[in-house]
Amino acid sequence: MDSSLPLDDMLATEQCSHFSVLLLTDGFPWAISMTQDLAHLYAPWGVGVFEVKTSEQNTSMTYEQLSQSIVTARQLCDELWCVTMVVVSDDPAFLAAFAESSFKSHLLLVQKTKLLVFTRIPLHQLQTLPHLHRTLSRTTSLVAVVDDTLPVFRTKVFSWLPFTDPESRPLQVASWTIDERLTFIHPPDLFPKKFLRFPHRPHVLVTAEEFVAQVAFTVDDPTAPEGKRLTFGGPAGNVMEMLSTTMNFTYTYVRSPDRTWGLLQSDGTWTGMLELITRDVSSIVRLPHLGSDFRPFADIKRTKSLWWWKRVMLGVWVLMMVALTQGYVGNLMSLLGKINPTRDLRTSLTCLLVRVLFATWTSYFQRLSYLQAVVMRHPVTLAMTRADRPPTHIQ
Repeated sequence: MDSSLPLDDMLATEQCSHFSVLLLTDGFPWAISMTQDLAHLYAPWGVGVFEVKTSEQNTSMTYEQLSQSIVTARQLCDELWCVTMVVVSDDPAFLAAFAESSFKSHLLLVQKTKLLVFTRIPLHQLQTLPHLHRTLSRTTSLVAVVDDTLPVFRTKVFSWLPFTDPESRPLQVASWTIDERLTFIHPPDLFPKKFLRFPHRPHVLVTAEEFVAQVAFTVDDPTAPEGKRLTFGGPAGNVMEMLSTTMNFTYTYVRSPDRTWGLLQSDGTWTGMLELITRDVSSIVRLPHLGSDFRPFADIKRTKSLWWWKRVMLGVWVLMMVALTQGYVGNLMSLLGKINPTRDLRTSLTCLLVRVLFATWTSYFQRLSYLQAVVMRHPVTLAMTRADRPPTHIQ
């Protein structure tokens, strides 16, 4: 049986119609057999293959080569739109090194990037690997455990939930057999939306500092150390309370030692609240993020391959604005023409609502008094008045 059939069926469930696949293997025969037939692999925008030869005698060289491959993969993820990273390996050291290196390089934090790990390592052994739980629980990742020792070839797909203990059993989301093919346990998506609402109500630490939208103060709490609990008021504090209710988690505020947001140091470390995030002291940082050169890891690079789409949207917007403006001007002119139709001098003077007021004994008064035009011979009254005299009527 073709061992790549489970991978083909899982990739076929991808909803993004323009995604790419990046394969990373350790070079062993089983990994090569999983990825040898790339022509039938479902990847509309192409497949990239990275092969890192592992060495039991020199693990540092393996880690260095793996880090270089991950840096290159990160650059590709920045350029592509949707990426599914597929890692195939039976080597526990290789998977642990990948988990550590990908977490440090923020490979899986790029938007629209997913991870799918294929391995024959038993699940109980995977749970003991260092760095693996941290990487899988905080990213959109799945692990497919292949069992080819049974008479029936079977693959179980697991998802590590966020903010869970490393010893806790992951959630099984699907299974695959040659007869039933891919069967979902939690439909309709293969990758569950595990960050929308947590089922187990975890407790997390939130880092925050004072600014215009939030003010720090303490409240009495018998369960807190020294009977006092730090909290923040204001609009930002209300938003945090709404998030905790919607996403089903509890939280406790912590502050950085230097009471700052955080700056990048010359040695690559951070200060302030960002230091607590990078050292995994807290899980959430609450501050008004501003894109800058000092926080490059928090700013997701925009896709350069879709520059033409932005220009098309700009052109459509300009055309819509021109059409709406011309339509509004045309309707306005038509409406004004109907409400105030054009009148000639004769019609205006014969209207009873029209009165022409001039001061007496002026040049205008003398001119109108001796005017012999035909239009003035109609029974129209011109009321000419002055502030200190009664009106004088001329027919």
